[in-house]
Amino acid sequence: MSRHSHIVSAIELGTSKITALIGESDGDDIRILGRGSVPSAGSVVKGEIQDMDKLQQLLETAIGDIGQNELFSESAAVVVLVTGCGIDAQPGVGNATIRNSEHIVTEAEVRAANEDAKVLNLASDREIINSTEIYSLIDDRQVSKPLGQSANKLESYVLIVHAISSRVENFRRAVANVGFDIGKIFAVFSPLAADIGILSDSERGNGVLLVDLGAGCTEYVLDYDHGTYASGMLQVGFDHVVNDLSLAFNLHFDLCKKLILSGALEQAIANHQEFMEFRNVSGAIRQIPVSDFITVIDSRLQEIFSIIRQKLIAAKAPQSLSAGGSLTGGGAKFSRSEENFRKIFGIGCQVRFPADAGGAVTGIDDPAFSAVWGGLKVAASYASQWKGKDESWLERFNRKLSKIPGAGLFGDVFGGKR
Repeated sequence: MSRHSHIVSAIELGTSKITALIGESDGDDIRILGRGSVPSAGSVVKGEIQDMDKLQQLLETAIGDIGQNELFSESAAVVVLVTGCGIDAQPGVGNATIRNSEHIVTEAEVRAANEDAKVLNLASDREIINSTEIYSLIDDRQVSKPLGQSANKLESYVLIVHAISSRVENFRRAVANVGFDIGKIFAVFSPLAADIGILSDSERGNGVLLVDLGAGCTEYVLDYDHGTYASGMLQVGFDHVVNDLSLAFNLHFDLCKKLILSGALEQAIANHQEFMEFRNVSGAIRQIPVSDFITVIDSRLQEIFSIIRQKLIAAKAPQSLSAGGSLTGGGAKFSRSEENFRKIFGIGCQVRFPADAGGAVTGIDDPAFSAVWGGLKVAASYASQWKGKDESWLERFNRKLSKIPGAGLFGDVFGGKR
């Protein structure tokens, strides 16, 4: 490891899998050094920890499979992705008066306005975990980048993500208990990490809707003019599609999941196959129309996407998205997901994965790893600040992620407790 690089890690404790990712960053580039992934085996359900002991054992296994235990312990920053946890997002607005002699908006005024925006009347059991800038007003004129402009007053509109403190703390503790310094563990809302992992600055500027279709949860984020206008999650994911098939056709859940994961159902649809055959317990052959599978799958996917669409409408998020839609997560690999996304949102859609992941480790170029790859990028930005480096990485993302008061150096990106 060079004198100017540092080790960073990202952990995803998901409904379908537990993933650990370790990399080396020099502040501009990240080289993946290792990845370990094991099934979550019921330790996490719908983004909530169900069995802490089992979860920690699985995480230890995932880390052990990488064979980089010593490097993990050297991590300058560790990001743990969170969803569930009673997460909610709401806008806040803060003000700052430009008092310097030249009346130029500087970093100090932006920081003050962002901090003011986060003075929320939250319940005592909740904490702010992340925040992202929406847009700014300078003397009542809307801009996406206020820095360096002349003004008398700055207003910052910020999307604030908050959650139930004890549930988020469970995720931090799960990671700390396998040997990480809890002072270097930072919780990041999963879709914000996926955003950083796979979207370009151009897409964020032109307007894009990202949906991460996981096993137990579906998360989303909408960017427009370099600001994040909406983000949230549903505790419904692709496992619910599988469960619907199981109930509709009286088939075992594991069999239905195998039909999806093996590609057998996808192939039957692509080949315009009329029936799929199954043998029941008595040995008799049973035929189920492929069209019936499609009906059940489409019904659930359209419900998921329709709920997100209604949430976006309620949040008054921009509707004109020139960059269209991006679909990621394990559920994105099934073709009906993309087709139903297009139908409900009425925009183009691309299935996305970490296309820029580099290093000796392969297998990251999969939609299921978008969020954890983004988490590694965020960890690198934390570590860069900690090492006293400049904000070049953050500037390339147009100050997408704003400040949390009292969070110290690491709070400069996402905020939340350390």
